[in-house]
Amino acid sequence: MKKIFPHILLISLVCLAYGNTLHHSFHFDDIPSILQKPWIRGLDKIPDFIFSYSQRPLVILSFNINYAVSGFKEWSYHVFNITFHLLVVVLIYRLGKLIVFHMSEGTTSLVKVPTQMPLLAASIFAVHPLNTQAVTYISSRSSIMATIFYLVTIILFLEGLYKKENEGTKTNYVFVVGAVVFFGLGFLCKLIVVSLPAILFAYHYYFISNHNLQTWVKLQWKWVIGVGGLLFTTFILKKIYGDGLLRASIVDVTTWDYFRTQLGVIPLEYFRKMLFPFNLTIDTNFQVVQHWRSLVAIGGLIILGVFSVVWIKLSQVKKQSKKYGPEAFGLIWILITLSPTSSFIPLLDMAAEHRTYLPLVGFSIFMSSLLMRLKSFIKQSIEVGTSDICSNKKMLRVSVVLILLTLTFFLIGTRERNKVWKDEVSLWADAKQKAPFLIRPYNNLGEAYDKIGEYDLAIEEFEAALRLNPNYFFSLSNLGNIYGKKKEYGQAISYTQKALQQKWDYAPGHYNLAKALHMTGNPDKAMSSYRSAIKYNPYFEEAFFNLGFLAMERKQFEEAMGSFKSFLKMQPRHPKAHFGLATSYAMMGKKEEAKQHYENAITYDPEFLSPYINLANLHMATGNTMEAKNLLKMVLLKNPNLAGVHKNLGLIFMQEEDMNDASEHFKEYLRLMPTAPDALAIKSFLQNKNQS
Repeated sequence: MKKIFPHILLISLVCLAYGNTLHHSFHFDDIPSILQKPWIRGLDKIPDFIFSYSQRPLVILSFNINYAVSGFKEWSYHVFNITFHLLVVVLIYRLGKLIVFHMSEGTTSLVKVPTQMPLLAASIFAVHPLNTQAVTYISSRSSIMATIFYLVTIILFLEGLYKKENEGTKTNYVFVVGAVVFFGLGFLCKLIVVSLPAILFAYHYYFISNHNLQTWVKLQWKWVIGVGGLLFTTFILKKIYGDGLLRASIVDVTTWDYFRTQLGVIPLEYFRKMLFPFNLTIDTNFQVVQHWRSLVAIGGLIILGVFSVVWIKLSQVKKQSKKYGPEAFGLIWILITLSPTSSFIPLLDMAAEHRTYLPLVGFSIFMSSLLMRLKSFIKQSIEVGTSDICSNKKMLRVSVVLILLTLTFFLIGTRERNKVWKDEVSLWADAKQKAPFLIRPYNNLGEAYDKIGEYDLAIEEFEAALRLNPNYFFSLSNLGNIYGKKKEYGQAISYTQKALQQKWDYAPGHYNLAKALHMTGNPDKAMSSYRSAIKYNPYFEEAFFNLGFLAMERKQFEEAMGSFKSFLKMQPRHPKAHFGLATSYAMMGKKEEAKQHYENAITYDPEFLSPYINLANLHMATGNTMEAKNLLKMVLLKNPNLAGVHKNLGLIFMQEEDMNDASEHFKEYLRLMPTAPDALAIKSFLQNKNQS
């Protein structure tokens, strides 16, 4: 039972913390990363991305599996995130057990090994509110998956290389090779795993070696230089042959400005939220620090200086006792794992809460060890002075209550924060409230209102964004889109053109402009704008789809076919795209190809009637009246009030000399369309039949 209880507790904590997220909507980057990603839709798409190393293929694979399970229903995506988070929690518990094991080896009996630290560390991590952005925000799954491979690599390496040696057996190279494999797999999730070798060196210093820092460096310098050189070479090769180092996107911030800003972000944003997880937000309002005289840079340097002094002092106490190993290791873990995103390599956002997911492992180890040390100190004080037993018991209870209160506070904070993530309106309304001078929350809240059809509220938010920055092209483009939906096409074109003046390569702007131009009787200009949208976003599905039908309308069938084919590569089961492609083939006289795609359209949506009718017309044209008749009868079973179908059936029956059935369908045709251009001719046919 003792072995099972910790796992039951951890599972319960994770379920309590995140059980209220299963039906939360997709957010923000979920749209381009999941909903609009063609690779997600079907297990047959796996070969298209699995070897695309710059696209986090294992993360895409997990989304691909989600789609196979539930399509675009959110619940399975959240179940995966919660399960992955639980796996991280269990791995932290295992890492903590490993720390306790190595601390106990060679440690003097005077030093109490914190045996309860692993469970407390895993519990803190399980319910810490700062993890909500990584767990509840589906697209941040990359941080969780990378952390899984990170921890598995550490555990396998240590189990294989060190624990076996201490037990007197040979190194388990299967474990070591497994660690190398998992390290490589971590890179296919997120490049933050690059800091892992430094963590292994830190672990060796604090828990394996008994030497002081100077001696340890002398003994390990070859390994440090070797591993460092290998990683540096990897970086250079990626820079030359890949897509940069860790850069998320093209940004206008210089390396030094970003570094100065991170000196403030780390202590004032990340450290603060680790200790006091209040005021959490998806859009952190942290301004770029452009000079060293800034109070943010100075304050950050002071806090980091104090942090470094504490870490050095704790590290110096180590020596033979390893007394403060967990605290020192936890602190250096935080700095090392923050370094890929918070150093010299500029990223799009100055700060993001999901970047603290891996660093929080170190914080949880540090915090749990500190709380256990407090409890142990109180217990030792009771054992030394037993004059007032009641008072001593109260002191011990205080330490236990403090631990329980910490976990309860974190658990409640996580559940409350999850409520904010319920949908895009609640999320961005919260972000706007916490950062009223930041422009993106206004724009994204407007987009959220747009999606639920609240166009007037959306316009208010976009206009508020433009009051902060009149040239903010996202809001200009979004206003163009909204006015297009409201059929105010003059406004739509005006705003969209203003947006494109700010950023000509903004694909959604060209798409919105194309729709407005089409509706105002400028089809050729609309086609040009659709082409521009596709040029700047080769995966712009809606642009391919609309261009296909517009090209078909303009009788440019070659372009229509190309557009539909490109669209079907991304959505191969889309019935209307198959219908459009089939119609294009039919207009070019390619009847067999047209028949195939009409049949595909029927297969993928049996309630979509247009393919039945067009396919029946093709069969009639090729003399296959029996097949045409069957198809048209199927249409009437689904909708008996389609006049044209009755007319065509009448013609088929007339051709087969079945005048009674022909008359019945012609009569129904006239009932449904009494003023049809050919009504007189059909009435004449019916009169002649009656006379005969």
